[in-house]
Amino acid sequence: MKKFLLLVFISTFSFSQEGLPHCGYDFTTYLVANPIDSTTKKIINDLQITLIDSQGNEVVNTNNEFSLIHKDKTLIFAKNYRVTLANAEERWFYNICEDQYLLQLKANFIPEEKGYSIKISDTLNRYATTTVPVFNSNLYVLCTTKVKSFGPKMTNNMITIEMSK
Repeated sequence: MKKFLLLVFISTFSFSQEGLPHCGYDFTTYLVANPIDSTTKKIINDLQITLIDSQGNEVVNTNNEFSLIHKDKTLIFAKNYRVTLANAEERWFYNICEDQYLLQLKANFIPEEKGYSIKISDTLNRYATTTVPVFNSNLYVLCTTKVKSFGPKMTNNMITIEMSK
């Protein structure tokens, strides 16, 4: 029994932290866009926000190259939404943001490497189409050591865009 406990004790401390499983968000990063009206400072609904490359082409997730979801589809941001829990408590589905738009990507996505941007189009034609560059500091890198490559407290900055009519 002593040998077994000793083996468990040694094996617990001999594995590096990188070798251990983390959380359900491993290998995931998010971009969060916060398009607000320049006058009211409120979030604008009914927008289509698309990831584009340096040439202005919409980025397609061919064979899940950029994201583990939406294989072979254009990478379009989704609007966060509220859910009701079993105890009738209400919360945002994605807890990294509130009433914003977000896009799930793989943790190895480095936007500054290839000059990615987002294109914001208003489906109701109230606002002009806007293009905004995406920086490494805009990534919400979850449960990974990748965040170290950008330095401390340099990530998790949502992309806030003030739009005028």
